Amino acid sequence: MFSTTLGFNGNAQEVINFYANVFEYEVKKEDIHKLENGLITHGEIVIYGSRLMISDIDSTPYFKGFTFSINLTNPEELKQKFDAMSEGAKIIMPLQKVEWSQFYGMLKDKFGVTWQFNLD
Repeated sequence: MFSTTLGFNGNAQEVINFYANVFEYEVKKEDIHKLENGLITHGEIVIYGSRLMISDIDSTPYFKGFTFSINLTNPEELKQKFDAMSEGAKIIMPLQKVEWSQFYGMLKDKFGVTWQFNLD
């Protein structure tokens, strides 16, 4: 299994709630572990079968050198997820036809994480 961890500076709960809403994941009590001060030491959601771990610990203000890629086969679902993730985001490339796909788009979400959306 391969999973990814993102670190934030005190807003991990907001990040978890936003991504869980976009990807329709029901956050369970056992998904979140907090310190007494409320900071999240470990939180996780599952996106299309892959675990994304999110915390407030050991974070850096910039995410460089990577993007997350969502590859779907349903164009309506792809558009719905892209539109939902667009809330407060910087659109790098709106969903459009490209050489390799009928629909492809890229954005940097409101938390500074870059996402690519591709129709397989």
